[in-house]
Amino acid sequence: MDRPDVSAALLRATGDDFAQKLKARLIEVADETDDEAYASRLRLIASGQRPLRTLLADPQWREGFGAQMERLAEPPAPDEEQRPALDEEQRRALDDAVEQARRNAVRPPDEVASDSADVMRRAVLAQEAIREEELNGWTYVHDTGDGPEDTSAGDR
Repeated sequence: MDRPDVSAALLRATGDDFAQKLKARLIEVADETDDEAYASRLRLIASGQRPLRTLLADPQWREGFGAQMERLAEPPAPDEEQRPALDEEQRRALDDAVEQARRNAVRPPDEVASDSADVMRRAVLAQEAIREEELNGWTYVHDTGDGPEDTSAGDR
């Protein structure tokens, strides 16, 4: 794989370019960190070799992004004064997006069954990866084949 292993259901909801944008962001975060083990985990996720869901258990991810995730999980205050008024074009675009989401929400039974099986498969893979990391204390540097540590190996 060359991009994060995201479900077909997530791609339907977010659009085809979601996985590529996610990959770019994960690699950016990996390049910014000094923690080689964390960077290797991010690169594995970016390349699709590790489930995306493992980020939720990753201590470094939670430390760096936990506050943002908590803030995003909180529903916005229903204060009408804080919400800007939508012009007609924005309202029409919002209505179109809601209608598109409604159409996408109704899926054929075989697709729902496939999505459900995919979610279960990904959950098992994520649990296994998390268990492995917990056993080694989240300190193992994985060989991702494209990290900075690989460039020095050829110079030896």
